[in-house]
Amino acid sequence: MKYVNPFLLSIVFFGIILSSTAEAIDSIIKTAESDIIRFEQQAQGLTPSRRSNAQRILKLLDISHERLQTSPNQNDPSWQEVNQRYINLKKQIEEWLAPTQPEAQTTQTAIPQTGGDITPANASPQTNDSVPELVSGERVRVKKLARDIESVTGGLTATGPSPLQDPDNVTAYQNQLQQFGDALTRYPQTDDPDVKTARTAYESFSQKLTSEYNRAQEQLAMLGNVQERLAVMEDNSRKYAVPMPLAIPFSESETQAWIEAASNARTVAEHNLKELAVIAPIAYLPNNPGTPQTGSPYDANDVIRLQRNASDTLQKLENAYSTMAEQIKNRLAQIGQELKMRYQDDPAGEKQWLFISEGSEEEAFKWYDENIAIAQSSVFLETALGRDPQEAQAMIETIEQAKIDFIKKRDTALETSILPEPKSNDKQRLEIAKEIIENPKYKFGEYGKIVLTSSEIVERERQDSEIKIDDAELSSGGDIKMSGTETTWTYKWQEFKFAVPLKETDSDTWYIWWITAKNFSSGGSRTPLNQWISGEAVKGNRILKKNIR
Repeated sequence: MKYVNPFLLSIVFFGIILSSTAEAIDSIIKTAESDIIRFEQQAQGLTPSRRSNAQRILKLLDISHERLQTSPNQNDPSWQEVNQRYINLKKQIEEWLAPTQPEAQTTQTAIPQTGGDITPANASPQTNDSVPELVSGERVRVKKLARDIESVTGGLTATGPSPLQDPDNVTAYQNQLQQFGDALTRYPQTDDPDVKTARTAYESFSQKLTSEYNRAQEQLAMLGNVQERLAVMEDNSRKYAVPMPLAIPFSESETQAWIEAASNARTVAEHNLKELAVIAPIAYLPNNPGTPQTGSPYDANDVIRLQRNASDTLQKLENAYSTMAEQIKNRLAQIGQELKMRYQDDPAGEKQWLFISEGSEEEAFKWYDENIAIAQSSVFLETALGRDPQEAQAMIETIEQAKIDFIKKRDTALETSILPEPKSNDKQRLEIAKEIIENPKYKFGEYGKIVLTSSEIVERERQDSEIKIDDAELSSGGDIKMSGTETTWTYKWQEFKFAVPLKETDSDTWYIWWITAKNFSSGGSRTPLNQWISGEAVKGNRILKKNIR
């Protein structure tokens, strides 16, 4: 029996306590640090009964160590430190797996040799000068026996996975060998050419069976517990599935979590493909109608399925990254085009409202910040993958500069925001406008200078109708006849328009309001008649208090 090397455990434990003293300089080294810690922890639990676990750890260790070699920062202390930990752990596990001298001898003597225990002793030729010659019936049976032996020998596979990996098949062939040997003992005519042919066929079968048994044992030694290995592979492929592409924008922590999940999925997929490439050519796994999920053993079709799943995982990982990268690339291109058009107008011109109307500043800042977050997502993704995020970083700087430019234009718009020139200075209408503004029903609040924006009072008229259906009948011809009452209202009124700055109730901010004053002489049942009221009131641009004059 082989015991765990106490020195190995002390080395592994010491490595875990020390961890990394140098900060990893790129994502490849960071991932390698996480992997080596996990491998060191797994190595602590090795026992003689978990030899296959040690072999799996060693294979995964090799895969992860190979990936570490792709880091461009091999002169960095963090790379050198984690690389040495890989080398140390690999050496200790290999020493632990190496068989001792007694074990090696046992392995060699355990393989049956030609003429060993699967060859019946009673197949030895017999010689007797007084043995009678074969009669015709016996000769027919001897020839058939030779053909049967040759047929079974020819059907014994000598390439690919050996059927003799299955103990039931070994027993079946041993029984056939025993039966052929028993049959040959009934024909002691050793000098007869047909008996010689049968005995030669028997010896060939015996030798091939022994050789094939030895080959099967060699394959089993390479495979270990293949059902357990396949089950672990399938479990890991489900546990470390491909993460869904991140929705843009995403944070740095979300990026790191995605990269870690993707790295784990890739490690498992690459490991499974490497393992399955060894298993597929030599594992005897006859197909069966069941599935591993229902308790049936893994078969050759399951191996193909696991290979396909691992390959699909690698493709999905590439597609997931490509999807995110392509989405970000397209969005950044769109942002670049929008930056050339958005908020490029003269802040003192006709589109001054783009910069100082209610909510315009918040809307602009929201747009800039959202697009900075999108560009930042690209920086997070490329940095985590060890790639140059220069293009995305440049876009961030461009957007931030555009935001600064917007603020400057907003300030210019505020400085140049003034009341319109009056179309009239009619005192009567100005008094009417004042009464409307001061009417508590409208809650306009504090106001500034009133400016008439229409030169005179104008007359307006419109009609509104309402139809009330009292009855509906369906005729025999399929027509619908309806009856009811139509009510028509005629609205007549006078109106004029004015502008006035109003102060916000919760701040010192002022906005120019554009109000229509109306006086109805006729209208509906709820229309106030013969009095000036506020009609449409539209909130316009901001205006500085100093510009209200």
